[in-house]
Amino acid sequence: MNTSPAKNFQILLERISLSASERTAALSRAESVRENLDRYSLVRYSFITGSMARSTAIQTFSDIDILAVIKDVPGMSEDSVLAISAISDFLSRTFVEVQNFDSAIHIAFPRGPGVDVVPALHAGNNSSGHELYKIPTEQRAWLDYVPEEQNRQIKQLTRKLGDGFKQAIHLTKWWSRTHGSPLPSYEIEEFASSIAQGWKHIHPPAEALAAILEEAARHAPKKLKDHQCRVVREASLIAQEALERAAQGDVAGSIACWRCLLGEKFPAVIF
Repeated sequence: MNTSPAKNFQILLERISLSASERTAALSRAESVRENLDRYSLVRYSFITGSMARSTAIQTFSDIDILAVIKDVPGMSEDSVLAISAISDFLSRTFVEVQNFDSAIHIAFPRGPGVDVVPALHAGNNSSGHELYKIPTEQRAWLDYVPEEQNRQIKQLTRKLGDGFKQAIHLTKWWSRTHGSPLPSYEIEEFASSIAQGWKHIHPPAEALAAILEEAARHAPKKLKDHQCRVVREASLIAQEALERAAQGDVAGSIACWRCLLGEKFPAVIF
């Protein structure tokens, strides 16, 4: 009998990963929203970004992100809520279910993923020469965002480590979304990229997920609120316990730990 729940992870990944056709359909939907946005006089240009564009999206929980780069209008650079309200009003003329959040405008559809439109101010280039943008934060202000740098890191590490790197991101996102999203999608990709920089080869899914959670727990206090930090730290400890139980031959105990983290879609069967 195999003492590792590797098969269980394989099945979970099949259940939560987007197929090529699902991703194509989602991107096509986003393109129609983007074309609509480009007709708005406030918007300089827009482009699809985020996990769907980088193939790190997961089923059920992943929406498509569009960055809508706006003109520098007096008042909006001081209060991001004004930009969100203006774009929301424009989108509401075409789409039925439009909802405002602190950092984006969400468009819901009867089926399939929604679209998140993120207002942005172009802010030149960062020290690496990549395009730098400002995107809304919860405090009505603007936060630095460098999508091309994130894209480059994901591509580079996928070439080095293979698709298993993106699968580790999928697993971490699934854990986060089933636990109230203590880690934003973008932060998960940053933590995964940070820890994977030192890998010479991809780790098995269980070890990779545990390593990303440990990295997140180590750096969470600098980036997250107290209650988010607690959730991340607890998850990291449970993941370590799952690895220890598997190493001791307690496959059932290991699976129970992983199901605690990853939910009922993680198979309970011992293969």
